[in-house]
Amino acid sequence: MAIIVKKFGGTSVGNIDLIRNIAHKLSGEYHKGEGLVLVVSAMAKTTDELFSLAYGISSHPSRRELDMLLTAGERISMSLLSLALMEEGIPSISFTGSQSGIITDEKHGNARILKVNAFRIQEELAKGKVVIVAGFQGVSTSKEITTLGRGGSDTSAVALACYLKANKCEIYTDVDGVYTADPKLVEKPKLLKYISPELMLTLCYNGSKVLHPRAVEYAIKYGVEVEVKSSFTFAPGSLITRNLPKKSEEEEMEERKVTAIAHKDFLLRYILPVNDEVLRMLQQWIYEIYKSFINEGIWEFFIENKYEKEVDYFLQEKGIKPIHKDNNFAFVNLVGLGLGNDPAFLASLLENCKDFQILRSFNNEQSVELLLPSPNLTPAIKTLHKIYIEDSQ
Repeated sequence: MAIIVKKFGGTSVGNIDLIRNIAHKLSGEYHKGEGLVLVVSAMAKTTDELFSLAYGISSHPSRRELDMLLTAGERISMSLLSLALMEEGIPSISFTGSQSGIITDEKHGNARILKVNAFRIQEELAKGKVVIVAGFQGVSTSKEITTLGRGGSDTSAVALACYLKANKCEIYTDVDGVYTADPKLVEKPKLLKYISPELMLTLCYNGSKVLHPRAVEYAIKYGVEVEVKSSFTFAPGSLITRNLPKKSEEEEMEERKVTAIAHKDFLLRYILPVNDEVLRMLQQWIYEIYKSFINEGIWEFFIENKYEKEVDYFLQEKGIKPIHKDNNFAFVNLVGLGLGNDPAFLASLLENCKDFQILRSFNNEQSVELLLPSPNLTPAIKTLHKIYIEDSQ
């Protein structure tokens, strides 16, 4: 029996009608005899509402109790989807992350998966049931409920696909797939029908919101094909695979071109000394860092501004005062093989960005990233997408 793992994000299960629509569309696939495992996020905005409730009571809530609270969101959506499938005449059962056998470390709020032991899922699939799993959560080795951090449902889905040796892992979202840039910012975004896992990982690490990088890391490590597609249409989307279509004879064999542009806005910058006190603090660090640089005894890092209160409290608790802290930063990242090793491309890029106050540029073999003030982000993306993607087709 072929097994397909399908993950549905918060906007995909955002209300009862959307959940019913998913159940109806899945009925056709179920009757083809495929084994279906569905991983769900909390309904749209539920997690934010639960966070608000917690911070309405405490300015620094216990991370253990936060995990207990936040995992309620996925339990609601998994149960509702199971009920909707039953209304379609499809036998189904829902499991929490712990019931599914997702074993994590002890880091509340940003736990890492240590192993998967999903024998209960296999047992229910053998009975002909669709299995719905609460994403974003697991259980630690000391039997504590944990959450996997931002994008945790993506990670849950790919991890289960690895364990179950699924034929494919499909990530359903509110867009048609992976685009060459954020469709909300550029006029003519192009849907990428195929993309290599390595380039997808670079996009994810540099701000693409379609997939979390931890999920792509799993896919690379275990060789799982992942497809990103729309939960509204179920139409083919973007396939992340090493089996890319062959290039046409007209294409240059070593042509270097921009595949896509990722970005991250609303960033805070902290500058700390690299000393024994800071190194001890880093051993206990659990917050997501977007970019991090060390230069001549100085540690500079960027985080999203939504983490400011937690990070400030953590540093204060450890008795560490930043040398400097400021905000209003953004990164634009142009992704494509060989870009970072091409001086001519860098010259062209800097010339085209002369009006956007580029503060710094960094490069590697797969991308060139630019640090700039947040107000200049949108015009920079629009300009660069038109020059390097729209006009180069």
